[in-house]
Amino acid sequence: MRAAVLYIALTLYLAFPLSVHPGSRVMSASPDANLFMWTLAWDAHAFVSQPLRIFDANIYYPEPRTLAYSENLIGSAFFAAPILWMTGNMVLAMNLVALLSCVLCASGAYLLARRIGVSATGALIAGVVFGFSPPRFFRLEQLHLGTIQWVPFALASAHAYLSHGRRRDLHWTLGLFTLQALTSGHGAVFLLLSLLGLTIYAVARGEPIAAGRRLRDAGIAGVLLLLPTALMLIPYLLVQREMGLRRTLENWASSWASFGASPSYVHGWILERFESTVNARADAYLFPGYLPVLLAVVAVLGVIVRRRPASDARLRPDKPGTAVEAAWATIFYALVTLVAVWLSLGPPLGLWPLVYWLPGLNFIRVPSRFMLLAILGLAVLAGLGFDRLAAATGRPRRAVLAAAIVLLMAAEFASPLETEEYRVDIPPVDRWLATQPAPMVVAELPLASPRSLGAWERRHTTFMLHSTAHWQKTIEGYSGIRPPWHAELYETLASFPERRSIDALVAAGVTRLVVHADYYGQEEWQAVEARLATYGDHLALVHTEGEGRVYAIRP
Repeated sequence: MRAAVLYIALTLYLAFPLSVHPGSRVMSASPDANLFMWTLAWDAHAFVSQPLRIFDANIYYPEPRTLAYSENLIGSAFFAAPILWMTGNMVLAMNLVALLSCVLCASGAYLLARRIGVSATGALIAGVVFGFSPPRFFRLEQLHLGTIQWVPFALASAHAYLSHGRRRDLHWTLGLFTLQALTSGHGAVFLLLSLLGLTIYAVARGEPIAAGRRLRDAGIAGVLLLLPTALMLIPYLLVQREMGLRRTLENWASSWASFGASPSYVHGWILERFESTVNARADAYLFPGYLPVLLAVVAVLGVIVRRRPASDARLRPDKPGTAVEAAWATIFYALVTLVAVWLSLGPPLGLWPLVYWLPGLNFIRVPSRFMLLAILGLAVLAGLGFDRLAAATGRPRRAVLAAAIVLLMAAEFASPLETEEYRVDIPPVDRWLATQPAPMVVAELPLASPRSLGAWERRHTTFMLHSTAHWQKTIEGYSGIRPPWHAELYETLASFPERRSIDALVAAGVTRLVVHADYYGQEEWQAVEARLATYGDHLALVHTEGEGRVYAIRP
């Protein structure tokens, strides 16, 4: 409980001003932020309206399973849904999910460290590293990457199962795996790799495979716990086949400068002393911080300078603090960190070109994201390193040393968190559509110019947020996949209101067209309105409210 209070305080401090204005500010008013808000809102809507067809989202009509075009965020929606139902504030829901991930990631790393024998003070430090080190913390605005909080919880249960053989620990591991898969597909891949590595490592140390006993321990309860993951995979596999998706090595490598880049004040000040341009040349912030690396080095050196642990020694979470247990834990999490970093590296040393095609790994588009898993390994090593460092000190001095390190880490991780005011304004005409007989197929215009990709994508995601007022099918869409037919349709609609654009709306099955006059200049809108009047054979004005016009489209 005291650890959780500390992590809440650090979240409030390091995420300021977002932490004190979660309902009215965002880190970036980007298309991705709009996509995450729409996804959480769709999940919350589908929970009560069509839970068995949750993947048949309302975008990209008439395509099915469009929620599977990107991360579904269903696990995060469990937390966001009550906020959305009570307040309707999509900004608040998204930000609280992101901020909660900091506390949960830190708490999970704390539990994992304790489970493998790290002291309470060392585990406290492990939680600080995983919760707030820049490579994970600055993924707050990337909701599908920052919400990997169930990985350490599941690993803690897996360690307990391997040590004690209790069925309930295996069930916790399987249930947490499903929860992570529903929350973040990236996190599910990280967890699967970690569990596979832990299993191989346990067998290499003499743990019996005992496949039959493991299956009996899982039992029917284990199958039911994994069932949601299996059901979730089906729409993704179908979409992959329908769209002909194949992972390639195009633009896979991050610059080497990224591994030395961090937005923190301390790191920036040090780079300035050396007149370094690392941050300017980086395309991601992957440097975990000086203190976590130093503590991890202490942990690894502590194993190297000691004699090797006995070959039959096993991790004993029920006997925390033993030298043998700490040595085995250090070796395993050092391997986890090294493999994750190796997967993240670019050419010529990167491992990714050899494994990118493997099932599961082919879900990952940018391999530098494996640094998130490396940060978890580093967090555990930092906790172990602290225990090595403080081994000869008494309890009072250990507490003082831990407090000093936590304060130093908070200072090292502190960064300028830029935010901007943001609110989702849904036009009255879209709310009016919610009062009309359903079903209908909606299009909103005008689209931005395809030559300005950022504005074009922002316009689509804005229209997706508008659709949350009525949840009718819409041809608008933005996600990790853009169907080829819709790409052609959007190119045609850029010329609206020409005859071919109206014919395209008819061919797409659109029955209601929302035109926003305020998205045009005054003279431009007068010309558009005059041209719309010439297409009365297909367009009938049925409602005007504010700057919005709703047209019924007739074949």
